[in-house]
Amino acid sequence: MSRSLIVGDLHAKPDLLPLIGTAAGRCHADRIILLGDLCDDWTLTNREQIRWVECFIDWYRREPREIIPLIGNHDIPYLLGMNDTFRLLKESIGFPGYRPGAKRRVHELLSAIPFRIAWTDGRMIATHAGLTRTWLETNMPDVTDPMMIAMRLNEWMTVPGLATLYRQVGAARGGDSPTPSPLWTDRSELTADHDSILIQAVGHTPVPTVTHDRGLFFCDTMSTDSNGTPIGDRMMLLADGNRYWPVPIHAD
Repeated sequence: MSRSLIVGDLHAKPDLLPLIGTAAGRCHADRIILLGDLCDDWTLTNREQIRWVECFIDWYRREPREIIPLIGNHDIPYLLGMNDTFRLLKESIGFPGYRPGAKRRVHELLSAIPFRIAWTDGRMIATHAGLTRTWLETNMPDVTDPMMIAMRLNEWMTVPGLATLYRQVGAARGGDSPTPSPLWTDRSELTADHDSILIQAVGHTPVPTVTHDRGLFFCDTMSTDSNGTPIGDRMMLLADGNRYWPVPIHAD
């Protein structure tokens, strides 16, 4: 059975990349799943954003294990080209943390990376923010198999599909959508309305450590507050068949 190391939102922290690779080797992971929000951080400059993505691309190409990057809400403005969809989303929803001066170069670099919306091993399904029961019933009625859900979700990796998902912001994140999308679902929204059959791994909402709640694994442990103070302990989640346990980023 193959092992997957699931990593929370990186938010432009290049110092974490070699530590993640070392941890993946230490726990014999076959692949690394990144839960989205590679881009943006509180005080990041345009140049720092570009340098971060250049560093990430170099790590992505050199890392011996398979790396599967999922898309987060902060990645959307860089992955979309300068088109009407980009401008409409910027005007209607906005791009928190977006660095316009880095747009051209970051878009060029990230366009070569095969982002997904969802990953599954057939048991657990991982997305950036999570799938509520209501969102699934609205968009995928009668679909319960994780493989089929992930396949259908990844068909939304088009400009119109991403724009639709980006517009679906729930009340917990300042929007008015009754069905927050897997780019935006807050932890409070997911725990209140989740499909108890699905096992999910998500980022998006910072937590102090990897947290398990009735089949939901919250993994955004690498985010910081606005002054750079860590919110979480940088734990990651190892998935091995039907077994799951936290993995520290540093060796004991």
